[in-house]
Amino acid sequence: MKEFAKDYHVIAVDNRGYGDTDKPTGTQNYTIDQIVEDTRQLVEALNKRDIILVAHDWGGIVGWGMAAKYPELVQKLVIINSPHPGMFRRKSWKQFLYSWYMLFFSLPVLPEFALKSNDYFAFDYSFINGNGRPLLPDDQLEAYKYTFHKNGFTAPLNWYRASIKRYPPKNPLPKNMQIKVPTLIVWGKKDKYLTSQLAEAHEHVDDLTLHYIENCSHWTQMDQPDLVNKYMRQFLVKK
Repeated sequence: MKEFAKDYHVIAVDNRGYGDTDKPTGTQNYTIDQIVEDTRQLVEALNKRDIILVAHDWGGIVGWGMAAKYPELVQKLVIINSPHPGMFRRKSWKQFLYSWYMLFFSLPVLPEFALKSNDYFAFDYSFINGNGRPLLPDDQLEAYKYTFHKNGFTAPLNWYRASIKRYPPKNPLPKNMQIKVPTLIVWGKKDKYLTSQLAEAHEHVDDLTLHYIENCSHWTQMDQPDLVNKYMRQFLVKK
């Protein structure tokens, strides 16, 4: 945000269930199609069009859905370590093993207890790079812990639970999810949650630019911010 705020109107959003946003009860209220609709309504409420949508991980899934369903609102899409849904459906056994935590997060009660334990140690464990170096300064890490201590984990975990249970969509996304807007994928190759093969989404994207970053964790924009910003700059000036 600091890098691009001098040239763009930059907006960061807490999605449904995160931070101080509304947290409707019931797992069925956290399907991706509904969160895509949240994003569309936000863009239209701000009276914006031709946005550049930048998204990572779960946000990337929302980004894919937004670009597929509402390409008239999206000028360019930037995806960071988040597979196109068509790629994830073909996941390998290696990816199945990488995704064990998704099944754990879909359980009732136990994930909330585990994530709060030992002074929210899950944050200390997660936000490190492939060499064990912390990716966030202590004050930012404490801000994450404070926010989740205040708001709880149930609503964010419901994203996983809704995905596993596959509730009937209220606002269906396009079946083929073909992306027609120019798209940049930046992928850290030392991601311990997602295999690098998932980035090869050429058949699902009409105009795809793909950059791998070696020796980079899942938290690509934190781990290698200068390279991410460089690749984004190159992509945004590209005609």
